[in-house]
Amino acid sequence: MIQWTVCKNCGKILDNSQTTCSICGSEVEKLKIEYLTNHLSKLKFLTNTLNVFKPYCESIKDLDVSLESIILDDLFKWLAYLGLGDERITDNELEFINTLLESTYTRDDILALSDMKLDSTPLLSFKCLSELDSFGQSFDMNNLNSASELYETYKLLGKFFITVDNELNENVLKDYNAYIDYLKQNYENITEKPLKLNIPKEKNDGEEESLEDYLDELNKLIGLDNVKKDVNSLINLVQIRKIRQSRGIKQPAMSLHLVFTGNPGTGKTTVARLLAKIYNKIGVLSKGHLVETDRSGLVGGYVGQTAIKTQEVIQSALGGILFVDEAYSLASKSENDYGREAIDTLLKAMEDEREDFIVIVAGYTELMDVFLHSNPGLESRFNKFLHFRDYDADELYDIFVLMANEANLTVDEAGEKYLRQYFNRLIENKPANFANARAVRNLFEEALTAQANRLAPQKDITDEELNTLTYEDFLVDDNG
Repeated sequence: MIQWTVCKNCGKILDNSQTTCSICGSEVEKLKIEYLTNHLSKLKFLTNTLNVFKPYCESIKDLDVSLESIILDDLFKWLAYLGLGDERITDNELEFINTLLESTYTRDDILALSDMKLDSTPLLSFKCLSELDSFGQSFDMNNLNSASELYETYKLLGKFFITVDNELNENVLKDYNAYIDYLKQNYENITEKPLKLNIPKEKNDGEEESLEDYLDELNKLIGLDNVKKDVNSLINLVQIRKIRQSRGIKQPAMSLHLVFTGNPGTGKTTVARLLAKIYNKIGVLSKGHLVETDRSGLVGGYVGQTAIKTQEVIQSALGGILFVDEAYSLASKSENDYGREAIDTLLKAMEDEREDFIVIVAGYTELMDVFLHSNPGLESRFNKFLHFRDYDADELYDIFVLMANEANLTVDEAGEKYLRQYFNRLIENKPANFANARAVRNLFEEALTAQANRLAPQKDITDEELNTLTYEDFLVDDNG
């Protein structure tokens, strides 16, 4: 597992054996590569937002390629250049590159760049972002400095890359410093800033989270790659619309109401809650809260009651997102069913309160299709779909480990082996309405109960025993 030891105070990358900083004596923090992937996701978000200005960038306006692709390709060249500085590519270096860039490069791919002279060939990514910065600043976007953000990314990723094997080659460090200086001298939009590691810190009570915090939380969710990609694209689209609106540019109407499809336990509510907060941060929603409901919260037992119940729920959700789970249950074919009254009340509110109210309807894929076709008003207002696929075995395992970590628990080696086999069997024999993360939660709670039953008779229980789930804690289901 790749990790670095970093000083919490001065940010210096230290030898992994150190427990305090040799420079300032402060405590150290163990950082994994996820720290860097989160940093890169912020840069991707910025460049994807800028992609709308691509037609005005002379360097790439005629190329059938995105800014993100150009940046990732140049980052590969940068990391390969550093890796080849000592004429060898280690396993950790290869893993670093492929994990960070979500790629499948081989050693041969990197060695093919052995003759590359990076400091004599301007990188297209810097050239493009410098052009876009100049274009944006001409429209009073004075704080736009994406070239500097890319420069800081090169500094940060380079520092971690050249220490990925817990050692530092002097020749490689010299190459790193020389190229960083080259970038600073050759791109006029770059503003030098001290390299500062934003090591995650616990938030104080009442401290407000930022847009970046919520985006990080979204992008760190296990699995859901297609959903995260679609949500990030939707956020980019909304942000650009807000910019155009602020400048009085006419644009077509756009519905922000969404349909979430998929089995239970796939993260639909979690994504909806994050989306509400993100929309609040970018000025789409005034409050940014999520109100969850289903048929029982909307439909009454007699004529007239449904409209009142539904309107009360709508009022509580104004300024945020109303999340209607199992929405298909509202579309009964019975003439005496009041679900249709709830739908009509919702549709009216979606039109009347469209400036500060978003509805997300969720449920099984096939049933949601029937639901949307049950009323022409639904089809016209819900035209954006996000499908939440089932988690695979590795993702279910990662979810279990995350639950354990959050409870300050670890799993012993035999338990880990059992879990991987268990989740593989579960996926091979899963039912149509597979509960996904909910099934993991149930297993976790059963294991906690089994651990408690195992430890309770003991007189002397160590901290390690309290904080460890063992193989036998998972055998309750098999033996029951």
